[in-house]
Amino acid sequence: MRVKLSGDNLQKLFKKALEKAQKRKNIAFKLDVSVRTLNDWERGKSTMPLNSFNKLVLISNLEEISFSPKLLPDFWHIKDAARKGAYKRMQLYGNLGTPEGRKKGGLVSIKNHKKGDNFKTLKSIAIPKPSEKLAELLGILIGDGHLSNYQVSITTNSETDYEYALFSYRLIKKLFNMTPTIKKRNNENTMNVVASSKNIVKFLHNKGMPIGNKIQHQLSIPKWIFKKVPYWKAFIRGLFDTDGCIYLDVHKIGRKVYKHLGWTITSYADKLRKDIFEILKTLNFSPTLRETQKSVYLRKQKEIQRYFKEIGTHNPKHHRRYKNFIGRVPKWS
Repeated sequence: MRVKLSGDNLQKLFKKALEKAQKRKNIAFKLDVSVRTLNDWERGKSTMPLNSFNKLVLISNLEEISFSPKLLPDFWHIKDAARKGAYKRMQLYGNLGTPEGRKKGGLVSIKNHKKGDNFKTLKSIAIPKPSEKLAELLGILIGDGHLSNYQVSITTNSETDYEYALFSYRLIKKLFNMTPTIKKRNNENTMNVVASSKNIVKFLHNKGMPIGNKIQHQLSIPKWIFKKVPYWKAFIRGLFDTDGCIYLDVHKIGRKVYKHLGWTITSYADKLRKDIFEILKTLNFSPTLRETQKSVYLRKQKEIQRYFKEIGTHNPKHHRRYKNFIGRVPKWS
């Protein structure tokens, strides 16, 4: 999900956050983005991810409701692109709502798709069995993925998650024995991994990934994930690597500065947050659930250390931040 704010609310949010953080680069560091990306968000040049918006609200020490945020699905721009595509299609094939248009479209289709005496068919794919890799992919998709009727898409930040986009690309390729595409969108600093296959969409939908808007479909952890503990861990890893954050909480009491490591997953899906909370408890962690922040947290330093040891991460960004932060907090107690 992405967040769109009015110009006045953007100025209010960034002004207050800058007062608290003192420097723009400090905000960028906490959000794990470049200063350039931060500036684009402030000017309204591009929308910001929900997770980053929630962190900005925490930094600014203001209430989320005061900004009246408008939530947009990750692929909100597709509707406009579809309209332009339909217009282009009509230029090429005519109006398909008329007999003449349907005839023209059919003739062009035969010309384009006929190969010898055969027509192209749906792409054949491998059908994977339930596994840790498949569970991790479901976590990735529920975090940063989207299913349309014919495509599976994963969107990541092209500046901070390029390596993870490559990991997602290889994971899809290995599971389904097909080669997805990977493309950078310069205007939004995003990287899209796309698998165009109706068969993959159908398979993943049957495994618990909704088609279309995930939040409206009451998103939750698919039931088959609960069958094995390794599936739990793989799913949580995929979800954290996309919708999660490792951060350094710095606060001052009197003259003493305290630093603590924090771990969080943010989601606007109520059932999903509760599922994450219950799985972490069952795995002997001590999570906290903050409904106002739409987030699940791990705050005990030893438990965060155990998370990275037992569950781990395949996102190099999280690994680098974790290694960097553990040198800046007191020894594990």
